[in-house]
Amino acid sequence: MRNKNISTQSNRLLTYFNSLEIRCFDYSEAYKAMPDTKLGTVRELLSDMTKRGLLMRLKEGIYHIIPYESDPTSFMPDWHLIAEHLVNDANHYIGYYSALQIHNLITQPSMKEQIVVSRQIRPTVIKNKEYGNYT
Repeated sequence: MRNKNISTQSNRLLTYFNSLEIRCFDYSEAYKAMPDTKLGTVRELLSDMTKRGLLMRLKEGIYHIIPYESDPTSFMPDWHLIAEHLVNDANHYIGYYSALQIHNLITQPSMKEQIVVSRQIRPTVIKNKEYGNYT
């Protein structure tokens, strides 16, 4: 595992979200955490933190904090918990085979998270785990 260097700004951002017990956030929430910083600087910081293995980019503008002790190349957040961040504000629920997996009613692991949404959303792939959206 490579070294994870934490800058002063990175520390400020991570401390803010950890104090609120937030693991997943979008860039607008990061900007609120650092109101005295320009929006472009915050986006650059998020990009840099992703490269250093402090954050995982789930999709454009959505980030998940990687625990410091975890290897960023193999870390994967709980599939079921990040689903709500991938669908934005659409009404949704975890359905089909994914729901069966939550209730331990399947014998083989699902390699695709199935989310039923109220409006059409483009499917997302995160580290070879596909999040299929069904309307």
